[in-house]
Amino acid sequence: MKNKILTFGFDDAEIHDRKLCEMFRKYGMKSTFFILSGQLGFKCDFHRYGEDTVVERVSADEIKDTYSGMEVASHTESHKCDPDDFEGTVGRSMRYLSELCGYEVRGLAYPGGHYTHELVHNLSQNGVLYSRTATVTHSFELPENLLIWNPTCKYDDEDINALTDEFLAYEGEEPILFYIYGHSYELTQKEDGKSFESFEKLLQKLSFRDDILYATNKEVAYLLEKRNNNDNS
Repeated sequence: MKNKILTFGFDDAEIHDRKLCEMFRKYGMKSTFFILSGQLGFKCDFHRYGEDTVVERVSADEIKDTYSGMEVASHTESHKCDPDDFEGTVGRSMRYLSELCGYEVRGLAYPGGHYTHELVHNLSQNGVLYSRTATVTHSFELPENLLIWNPTCKYDDEDINALTDEFLAYEGEEPILFYIYGHSYELTQKEDGKSFESFEKLLQKLSFRDDILYATNKEVAYLLEKRNNNDNS
């Protein structure tokens, strides 16, 4: 396993994912996209970033093409996660997305990043491989518990450039993990550091390096499981 691992996670499945996926493919990157399975094709007027706009989510019939080369995971059906109702909020969502994608969906992003220990236990008992929070660490440590997977930072974090430089300069033997998360609609902002243009510069800086493993969240989770099993054998 390469000692530097890079992965991304983007939530909510708005149509801006289309452009973002194209950018990831252009720079040889992989990302996981967390889908609100009960809102596919949803569309409504909205006011965001000081402008009247439209919130529109990707449709069910475009899932395979839009997210080609990426990973689809669940963000529940409607951005609600009831710890007492795994089936209704997570299980059904994962099965539906698995049907659309043609592979088993095993990952989750907690709505709002919130979770309870009861929920984590229920996920562990129902075959969920990993679940991402929204608690940033500003570190490259491997997650101790894949069901409480804290990302390194958001894409527009004020320390993103310093973290990127630190990640690229790393020459240690122990593996490190850089996990960047966000929402594609946030990239529609014009402000420097928040826009698609700024994010593309970040991808350019991180792209096509022989010492980096570019992976989806699920690929990272499988690697870490394998590593842990080897360590315990």
